[in-house]
Amino acid sequence: MCREYNGWANYETWNIALWIGEVDGLGDMIHEQAMLEVKDAFDDIEDEFDHHTATWSLAKYLEELCHEMFDYGTEDLKGPIADAIGSYYAQVVWYDIARHYIDEAARESDINPAAIIV
Repeated sequence: MCREYNGWANYETWNIALWIGEVDGLGDMIHEQAMLEVKDAFDDIEDEFDHHTATWSLAKYLEELCHEMFDYGTEDLKGPIADAIGSYYAQVVWYDIARHYIDEAARESDINPAAIIV
């Protein structure tokens, strides 16, 4: 079943991406991390950019960061509310959000599209 929502993998992914853009400074912080991931994943000698590695690395960073920022006050929750929050986060496709930021950072870094390996 395809649940794509507003161009994102699903509603939960779209909603988290929306919140990232709404929290003052969070989008900029993630953009800066994406720029670092792009730099780290670019091999000057081989003139290759490992898009997949950069995206997975940023996806892990995003997941941890968002859990820290948006989970406040939920550590003591038990029962169906805790299960609902856990289920919601399990549906987020962090790779999808990370790809958006990595693509933007790669464009800003003037990486030759021919150098991208996926």
